[in-house]
Amino acid sequence: MDLLCFVAVVVNKLLNVLSLCLSLDSETIKAVQVTQLDRDTVLIALEKTVKIVDMQGVPSKELVSELDFDFPIETLVCLEESVLAFWKHGLKGQSLHNCEITQEITDESRVFKVLGTHRDIVLQSTPTENPSATSNLYLLTGHESSY
Repeated sequence: MDLLCFVAVVVNKLLNVLSLCLSLDSETIKAVQVTQLDRDTVLIALEKTVKIVDMQGVPSKELVSELDFDFPIETLVCLEESVLAFWKHGLKGQSLHNCEITQEITDESRVFKVLGTHRDIVLQSTPTENPSATSNLYLLTGHESSY
């Protein structure tokens, strides 16, 4: 199988998993992000929840099946043993094995936006009260390898 066919199969499987998971409820659910963690595991970030399922949409048995957050998730970054969920005023990290909070930063005086997640995480910060003000850029390093 050539690379293009392989990618098409993986994308098709992800769409099928997403469709299975989102059709479980009668209300419309918006997927914020879908990330393949490994060969058999997919993370689906919904508004305030991350579902961890296999390629058939069945909840994970090796990892926790769901992570709950108390804010709307804007960007999800997968690390080796945990995930970082970014939101308007900060981030929260949770373990994929026991939902334990691994890190948490909240600053309601700033609006944060993830600009990039390849290798290092690039984060923009702007004052909440003055969105047209000069932004600060941060390079988040020191975290485990991201997927």
